[in-house]
Amino acid sequence: MFGLLFLQHASLWCGALYLIYAVARTLFARLFLALLFASHPLFYSFAHSVGSEALSMIVTLLLAGSGVRLMLRYPEITTRDWVIFTALLSCSVLTRHINSVLAAVLPITIVALMLEGRLRAFASEGKAIPVVNFRLSKATQVWLMSIAAGLIGLLCATSLTHLLCWRAHTPWRSTFGYTFLWRLNFLETMQPTARQTLLTSVASKCKLPESRQLLGVLDTWIDRNRHWDPSAFIREARSILPNSEMKFHSEMFDGVLNEIAHGLLYPPPAPLRSIALADFSKAVGLHESDIVQSLFVTTDYFFFHRDKMPQCSQLKTFRQPRDRLIEARELSYFRWWNLLSFRALGILGLVLLLWAVVVDYKQGGRNTPVILFAACLSIVGIVMVLVNCFFAQLQPRFVLPMMELLLVSIVILLGLIFSGYKSSPG
Repeated sequence: MFGLLFLQHASLWCGALYLIYAVARTLFARLFLALLFASHPLFYSFAHSVGSEALSMIVTLLLAGSGVRLMLRYPEITTRDWVIFTALLSCSVLTRHINSVLAAVLPITIVALMLEGRLRAFASEGKAIPVVNFRLSKATQVWLMSIAAGLIGLLCATSLTHLLCWRAHTPWRSTFGYTFLWRLNFLETMQPTARQTLLTSVASKCKLPESRQLLGVLDTWIDRNRHWDPSAFIREARSILPNSEMKFHSEMFDGVLNEIAHGLLYPPPAPLRSIALADFSKAVGLHESDIVQSLFVTTDYFFFHRDKMPQCSQLKTFRQPRDRLIEARELSYFRWWNLLSFRALGILGLVLLLWAVVVDYKQGGRNTPVILFAACLSIVGIVMVLVNCFFAQLQPRFVLPMMELLLVSIVILLGLIFSGYKSSPG
């Protein structure tokens, strides 16, 4: 366990240095950004935890650093830059499926650069049209390369998963439907008639008879229970359904859940859209400490459920008294940025974006690609959380990508601002 945490912290700081050294040129700027990075408990806390989010956060940080370096060389991007970015994207997708959205960062950034180039052409009143057209042609080539890099990264991640399953003699299957069970809480907000109509419509789309049977059980279960409990529902459904393969977590069981999930999501009904947007609204109001404190809450769960988790009892964290965990939870370090919610940090990021644009304009626009990349990083992080709200009930840890990418964008923009003032004449 100690070795794993050591490697995670070492990788985190390597990622931070990789990013900071790319955007900051002076020792003062690098020191300031390093201290700013260290002041945010989000990074340290997840690096000190065990789970897919910890590795996802570190790889995403490295991916952002790679993207910055790639944009600094735009449009003369080397093969080495493409390979590094594609490899990191593939690793990121392997940690969490929602990270597949990161494949859109570079294409969106380059489209924004092409639009910016077109606006410059209009502003120049036709004086530099040939030059602009050449740049747009080059940008189109880079855009196609960015799409190819994203697709290759996704393909490599998927292929590796299938390969490992094949080597382990385990049939690959998606468990997305099982995750979506927790999002079915939107059904309890619907009137019985409307809910029954919706489930009947979904059943008509399903090809498997087991799917239609499970939807019938779902409708009657919600009628009898006020609060949606996925675990209790699954236990009862397994005892009712006649098919023996539905009695345990089998390939057919996952196939049925996947079919139901697809039926409910394409297209999403109004109650699902409503609850997803409500969760997203809560997400943008969360503070950094809310995400960090969720780690302590999940760790504290063990002390009240020792009998359910005997395999964890030998770990050092759980051998120590619970009071140590409570003391650590109350440390002021975890609340340094408690005054700023994601919404407030977003406003700060927007101010820094405009500041960076002004500074860069005075320098001739040489850092425009990096500025747009920073903005697109934050936008993609927001989209990741919004999409996740349609697939699963909101948990504070699900807000990690949005918060991390916003903080990374702020670091990038600050580095560019410092670099702009340093290179100013006089």
